[in-house]
Amino acid sequence: MALRIKKTWGRIKRKYFGAARSHKRILKDQVEKLLARVEQPVALETGCIRKLDEGTESTLTIASLMRDRGTFYSFELRPEHIAISQQCCGEENRFVNYVEGDSVANLKAAVADGRLAQIDFAFLDSANDGDHIFNEFKAIESNFAPGACLVVDDVLWADKGRTLVPYIEASDAWDSQVLNVENGIMVATLR
Repeated sequence: MALRIKKTWGRIKRKYFGAARSHKRILKDQVEKLLARVEQPVALETGCIRKLDEGTESTLTIASLMRDRGTFYSFELRPEHIAISQQCCGEENRFVNYVEGDSVANLKAAVADGRLAQIDFAFLDSANDGDHIFNEFKAIESNFAPGACLVVDDVLWADKGRTLVPYIEASDAWDSQVLNVENGIMVATLR
């Protein structure tokens, strides 16, 4: 019983007082910067809201800021997560284009059919697997517009940032920083 209370308090503390709020603020700031410089941006995320009490609520944050000022895609493997995200987003769902299935395959298909011909913003937050996140990035890498923003969640946790963070940091094409917020978040801008 005490362990459940401790875990619940930790989640509440992170969500309302700590790192999760900072995490959401970083995401919000990056989308606002995008909207200030691009009239009709194309934005995407991999991994939508998976729990009703999730701290960052990325899908809702991006959709509520973008509204009808561009196109926003959310790539998600599991239909039950899409259903939870739709419930959490409510009216903002009309600004989200959910794409169900494997994110890497669907990103490649969206690039091939022109939906992602030019990407202005990407938030990668799907599987906690460094190879998978890197493969998502490689599927869209050549389609980022100059000045595009890439945000990658949880890069200091598990091995999610193991391959992508050093790749971006070694690249002459990207300016990046890894922020020690919650489980780490990388923000990179294409030069």
